[in-house]
Amino acid sequence: MSLDSDVALIGTGLAPLVAASILLAEGKSVLLLNPDYDFFREDSELPLDPLWPFNSNFISVQRLKRNSPEQVLNELRPNFPGAVEVWPSDKKSSGFRDPMAPYTRVRQRLWLQNASGPSRMEQARAWEFLESLYVEGSDAGLNPQIVEGISALKKFPGFIGSGAEADSVKGLLLPKLCDVDVSRYRGGYLEFVQERLESEKIFNEVSQIHFVPKGLRFHALGASHSAYIHEGVYVFWTPQLSNWVLTQAKESEAKPILPQGLRLWEQWSLTPVGSAAPAPILDPTSVGGMNDLLAWTEVEGAPGETNPGKRLSLLRAGPLIDSRVLQPGMGGSSLSGAEASWASSGSFTALWDLCREFLKWEKFSVSSMRPRMVFEWPEDNLKGFNWQIPGRGVKATVVGGCDGPIFDVVRRTRAALGVSHPEKEGGA
Repeated sequence: MSLDSDVALIGTGLAPLVAASILLAEGKSVLLLNPDYDFFREDSELPLDPLWPFNSNFISVQRLKRNSPEQVLNELRPNFPGAVEVWPSDKKSSGFRDPMAPYTRVRQRLWLQNASGPSRMEQARAWEFLESLYVEGSDAGLNPQIVEGISALKKFPGFIGSGAEADSVKGLLLPKLCDVDVSRYRGGYLEFVQERLESEKIFNEVSQIHFVPKGLRFHALGASHSAYIHEGVYVFWTPQLSNWVLTQAKESEAKPILPQGLRLWEQWSLTPVGSAAPAPILDPTSVGGMNDLLAWTEVEGAPGETNPGKRLSLLRAGPLIDSRVLQPGMGGSSLSGAEASWASSGSFTALWDLCREFLKWEKFSVSSMRPRMVFEWPEDNLKGFNWQIPGRGVKATVVGGCDGPIFDVVRRTRAALGVSHPEKEGGA
């Protein structure tokens, strides 16, 4: 079978699958090349926007609006091969709801400040930012609330203490921001693309990808392959592809648009353990932030009596690695030993301080810890991170911002392909 195609897609993760779905719907022939052995091994899509670093340089009202139910669903539903459900459901809505569909969960987002935490000067700066965000959010119709004391503590996911230290706690709450079932959403796209795309035109573990006049040459399944590409090549840049992408830029004398850096993340799964009673069911209605940690009740699908949440997910921000450490050569990223920060003594100290000292858990068990690397980009304008690799005999576009919050990945992928929303987009 000929591999000649209208468009070639190079990348791993969700972005090339979304692009393939869009192009197939337009009647295009597609060649999909994944350098990894699994599309989701890199696991660089986050279920929510961590809104980190939480300061005025990175957090704007426009960014908060992109986390609203209306805008998240406006990104996720077009082109998805199935339903994307919402929790909690609108009481006015009726009809069948697919319990196995990916869910967009609408939860409160709470940022707490504890007087026993950082220095007074740092606390003052942090609270000044929260107050300014409260004013801007009110003007934008986001309905923020200032919460204090025991009311604030009870809204933080996983809190089971008595509230003896309530007087030292205050925070900002936004009532409606979203997180998404990443695994179900990605799996829906992967299954659809595998069914629609001939198996001979989707390759995993691809290596030695080279541009040739009017096409590509690559190695997969133990052999070399060539394909003419009639319209163009899209390269979806995640950390996994950094060395290959930057090698292409160097060889072609292109000026790549670089991220601000590479953020290291740890995602922990924890369960509170009591001395006698079974593990408590945790409140699924909020996502809480404190210092460099973000916490939410871990659940797949819609929380409820048949699907209670007994684990707490913690997303911990690690260091931001300068993008200059990305070295050409097809082997991955050179992080100069920065991986040592994963599951370090600082990580366990942060977990202890949150779970024992703040949440008042008597004991807790660690179910898992997933390390992640995600590019950090400045506040964007949809197409601001895309650039061309010149002199390759075929139009080649590098698409930046293909990792991070899952709805941003979909938004940037659609924008790179020039796909407009059926509804007017706001806040971007």
